[in-house]
Amino acid sequence: MRSMRMMLAYLLVAPLIVTAADAKVLRSKGKSPTVLVFKDDEALSRSIRLVATPTLYSESVMESFLACKPPQGSKVEVLSSGRRTAVVRIVEGTANGCQGTVPIGNVRDK
Repeated sequence: MRSMRMMLAYLLVAPLIVTAADAKVLRSKGKSPTVLVFKDDEALSRSIRLVATPTLYSESVMESFLACKPPQGSKVEVLSSGRRTAVVRIVEGTANGCQGTVPIGNVRDK
């Protein structure tokens, strides 16, 4: 019975330890006060193509690809990641709860 309680306690506390150890923040290159979080991988890819074609660039079209624009240094939970992108959820601040895709280089240790 005691070992069962200890195992239950471990299962409840272990995720908190992992979360604290893996604390991440968003940082982008440049001097912008915000970081662009895209709705998904496709929106990120389309925005890159849009920026690469200046004659087609439109601020309103770019905005349609975004999930949110949290401030630099916003704390995030990494939901999944690959070689080029990560899916994150903002866990504090003005964009709390926003979820989307960012280039993997924008996810940094605290």
